[in-house]
Amino acid sequence: MRFTDYLSEDCICPDLMARDRGGVLHEVAGLLAARTQAPQRQLEEQLMARERISSTAIGEGVAIPHCRSEKLRKMAACVAVDREGVDFGARDGRPVRLFVTLASPTHAPGTHLSVLARIAALMRDARLRQALVEARTASAIRELLVRAEDAYLASLARPDVSSHVHAP
Repeated sequence: MRFTDYLSEDCICPDLMARDRGGVLHEVAGLLAARTQAPQRQLEEQLMARERISSTAIGEGVAIPHCRSEKLRKMAACVAVDREGVDFGARDGRPVRLFVTLASPTHAPGTHLSVLARIAALMRDARLRQALVEARTASAIRELLVRAEDAYLASLARPDVSSHVHAP
């Protein structure tokens, strides 16, 4: 399971227009609705409901809005960039510049959580975050994420040398 398998270029916005949390969620819900044929209003309401529980801004300029919907047949992700940053209620008080949104069918909670974990792991990389903010096209953003995920998966496949006991 790869996060980037659920991310198509038509769900990447290199220049968000929104200036507040509601506007961001409206824009990303629109991207997801166009991709999945789910009603935009319902996706937006579900994303907002999740934000009311607690902000999905994880700090370091990143938010991972997400929801599950019975109207979805397949999982979809979108990425949106705001170079200025939007106040999204991050605990570190920093504006959010990267929004990685995930919408999943209600019947796939395990996959939903696995993909959220993968997104969070990828977003820990400061160099990736900076490169994503600087990228100007959807194809460049997707390529950065594919390469980052490839590297991440390769790092998981490498055996931990320090954990091996070598016989004399």
